Amino acid sequence: MSLESVLRELGKEIQKDERFAALKAAAAANDANENLQKQMQELQLISLKYQQEMQKGEEVDHDRITELQGEYQSVYNDIMQTEEMQAYSAAASEMEQMAQYISGMIGLFFDGQDPETCELPPQDCTHDCSTCGGCH
Repeated sequence: MSLESVLRELGKEIQKDERFAALKAAAAANDANENLQKQMQELQLISLKYQQEMQKGEEVDHDRITELQGEYQSVYNDIMQTEEMQAYSAAASEMEQMAQYISGMIGLFFDGQDPETCELPPQDCTHDCSTCGGCH
């Protein structure tokens, strides 16, 4: 089996994983929430106004910048407090953990570790072997 074939199989397995399904469902719920979509558009508009103000060089209105930063933070906080966005953030975090695990394992393979038996060191690994009971 070629490396490309194995990678494609990995991709299929990732997409079959319940964490991937949860992320897709959370994204769909966000897309379906009209109020959330309006808030996201409002956030983009504030960001655009901020960028335009910052491009004024020496003529920048610092009070306006502060006002826009406050508006942005307020809308952002509102968005992040929605049930849909909290579910999305949790699902995205799970996918990130999966990606880190896959990346870590691939790193071990590149280091010459035995693919059949190698394991990632514990999360609290300091990379100073004197602090550890042994991970390899």
